[in-house]
Amino acid sequence: MTGTALALHATVAASVLVGVPVTWRAVRSPATAEPGGRPVGPGWWLAGVVVLLFVNQVLFTVYALRVHGGDMSYLGGYVPDGWFQLADLTWLADRWPAPELLALSVFRVPSLLLELPLGIFAYLTVLNWLDPRLYRRLATTPVLAAVSASYTITFGLIEWAMHTTYTNQDLALRAVCGVLTVLVARRVCCQRSAPPGAGAPRDAAELLAFAASTAALGYLILSLYDSVLLYSMGKIGQHLLGATIAGIVLVASRIAANRLRAREASAGPGIDTLTSGLSWWLALFLVPALAIRYELGFGSRLFAAAAGLLVIGAATAAALSQVYGRLPLAGRALATRRWLLGLALAAVTGALAAVAGFAVPADHQETRLLWAGALFVLTATLVTTAWDRRQA
Repeated sequence: MTGTALALHATVAASVLVGVPVTWRAVRSPATAEPGGRPVGPGWWLAGVVVLLFVNQVLFTVYALRVHGGDMSYLGGYVPDGWFQLADLTWLADRWPAPELLALSVFRVPSLLLELPLGIFAYLTVLNWLDPRLYRRLATTPVLAAVSASYTITFGLIEWAMHTTYTNQDLALRAVCGVLTVLVARRVCCQRSAPPGAGAPRDAAELLAFAASTAALGYLILSLYDSVLLYSMGKIGQHLLGATIAGIVLVASRIAANRLRAREASAGPGIDTLTSGLSWWLALFLVPALAIRYELGFGSRLFAAAAGLLVIGAATAAALSQVYGRLPLAGRALATRRWLLGLALAAVTGALAAVAGFAVPADHQETRLLWAGALFVLTATLVTTAWDRRQA
């Protein structure tokens, strides 16, 4: 077993053993807010980071074409296949003055300013879509510091495993980025309390709108990863159609979510359990998510599965306890049996749908996880909705 794998095991263990209690306490605490100017949600910060990533990749491509003649083989031996597939920007490269000054666009700028904020703001955006109150409870300095530390150490370990001539510089820049990201994220997230009426999805329509938004954003992030984050703008064309469809779905689902929020709605115990479970799963996975993901590829799949199941178990237990406390006192025994039976049916059908998602052909493991998660939520939502209506 390599030193990187051992260090990654330790990072996963610490992220779970420290991160889960920290986020657990934050979820249980009341949301706080600090006065400030007009707030800008994490989604807009995420969009800004994505724009800067594209700008950096254009500058990198100009540098690679002019300074190295498009040959990045001096770095190709350090990274897996699929990197450095350059876009044809010769027309821009030929006109760019002093291209040697763009050398920092190779690894250094993303390490300092972009990769960590991309991961954190993407996760915070999904949390805010699910439940703005939960998002603000988790936007505390202890939680954000734990997230930043876990993600920064994980990125550093993976970079050390793919050691390049820039690694030592990148590790120092990542440490600086970790501190800056906490300061910025804390300021962004604490500017106001949740808007009136905000909360978790109340029925199947709102839950499906959230799921569609998250799946579309996940596809866009994975497309970004496979092209821009791998310094391969030449692969953008392969993702153009899918990214366009995902963008349309994202805009439509966010518009639908906002309109659905304005109407009266209520959740049965099945949908209540799903939304509570998603809230707890997203909250408790916030800190260890990245470490567990890279444990799958650079460490042990068994260790990653054990850590993931531990977090899922804790989140599921918390959600079940929470929803059970909201069941009516009158006839609670019968209501509990019906509720658990419906959950069992939803869990089995959702798991079967998730297995089908894992069978979808894909270049990256994250794409299969996205399919599996989306099919699980869709199937479980439809089953629990039908069950709730039948019992009502």
